[in-house]
Amino acid sequence: MSIGRHTLYNLAGAAIPSLLALVTVPAYLTLIGPERYGVLAIAWLILGYFGVFDLGLGKATSQRIATLRDADAAARARAFSTALVANVMVGLIGAALLWPAGWLMFAHELRTTPALRAEALAALPILAACVPVATTLGVLSGALVARERFGMVNRLSVTNTSLFQILPLLVAWHWGPNLTGLLAASVAARLVGLVLFARACGREFGAGWLARFDRHELGPLLRFGGWVTVTAVFGPILVVIDRFAIGAWLGAYAVTVYMIPAQLTSRILTVSAALCTALLPRLAVARGDEAAQLARDGVAVQFALLTPAVAAAWILMKPGLMLWVGARLGADAAPIGRLLLLTAWLQVFASIAYTRLEASGRPDLVSKVLLAELPFYLVALWFGLTRGGVLGAAWVYCGRMAVDLCVLDWVSARRFDHAGPIVLATAGFAAIEFALPQLPSGLRWQVLLALAAAAVYAVPAVRLVPAPVRARMWHG
Repeated sequence: MSIGRHTLYNLAGAAIPSLLALVTVPAYLTLIGPERYGVLAIAWLILGYFGVFDLGLGKATSQRIATLRDADAAARARAFSTALVANVMVGLIGAALLWPAGWLMFAHELRTTPALRAEALAALPILAACVPVATTLGVLSGALVARERFGMVNRLSVTNTSLFQILPLLVAWHWGPNLTGLLAASVAARLVGLVLFARACGREFGAGWLARFDRHELGPLLRFGGWVTVTAVFGPILVVIDRFAIGAWLGAYAVTVYMIPAQLTSRILTVSAALCTALLPRLAVARGDEAAQLARDGVAVQFALLTPAVAAAWILMKPGLMLWVGARLGADAAPIGRLLLLTAWLQVFASIAYTRLEASGRPDLVSKVLLAELPFYLVALWFGLTRGGVLGAAWVYCGRMAVDLCVLDWVSARRFDHAGPIVLATAGFAAIEFALPQLPSGLRWQVLLALAAAAVYAVPAVRLVPAPVRARMWHG
């Protein structure tokens, strides 16, 4: 099966739950009310954060089993069983820690009615029980990803996520909006997913796959997963700390000006995530020139897919935001949006280097890069905010992503893949930025100019991808 088709499976697996969420939110608000939905959303958020208690074993399982692609089935089963047993143990620890943390949040920090607070506290045991279920799903899914069963993984993930969205709604409609029932339905949905994934893994790894724990496999899995966890903890801090800083220095309106384009431009990372997930099993077994070529091809494909769209979005950012969120807010957010669009585009290429380091068993290098740049980023962010406001913060964030791209690319390959086209495209975006005040202001003209810019970028972007790679993306 081809990397291109695997990528499409991953895109579909991400898009369908997102669309379902858009449809179900109004139904939740109608059936359980805005305040109870807010408490439920916080409960899901807590559960998502405590998902880091898989200690990165989901990705560790993917990397380890992918490297055993040509080994005998028993070796793969041992790695899988060891990861699964270890994951259940750390998931139980996560559940034990979630209980007091959730009690502290709902009993003291959350401002709500006494009745809702009582409901949330009564539902805490159910919420804690969901932690080992959710983390175990990560290992089961990671094992199937390692075997490149992307169609199956995404079918099961869509089914599981759909049940997670719909079952609580059915409970609210039939029995009422009590939080205990809603969270019990959430756990039930995850348990159904657990059974489906376990059956799929049983078919993939054969009979007796649960009885092959090997303590010699445990150390490498935990070391790999531990560094993935460090990245999972500190990576989001680097992403969201600028939002908190903007709110503290400049106020809530400034956060809105920054957050709206940030949420919008981050959508292009979905394409990158889909491709990188499909590449990881191939990179895990590739060595030397083959791994380098796969990484270069990954950069080229993402450049070809996204750069023309980014050029068009650059021109349409201001009129699009003004139509979407209003004239004043759209005009204020547009320059921020163009900078964050450039930032997300650079992050797409950095994700290839990140995936290559993970696949080669060196996630520690990613964590060390993030930890090393954190103090410098904080100082730069303070300087950017005090001198340039929201735009200054966006410039600093963009600069950090450019540094990430250069450092991770160098660490992973001792070279910069397709640096020339990336630099030239960036120069082109800068030229468009300087030309924007002189361009016609009518929406029709701006749409035509955006299409023209996309076409100009499309020709060299597609030519960057070698013809054999274009064929291989679909046929093997």
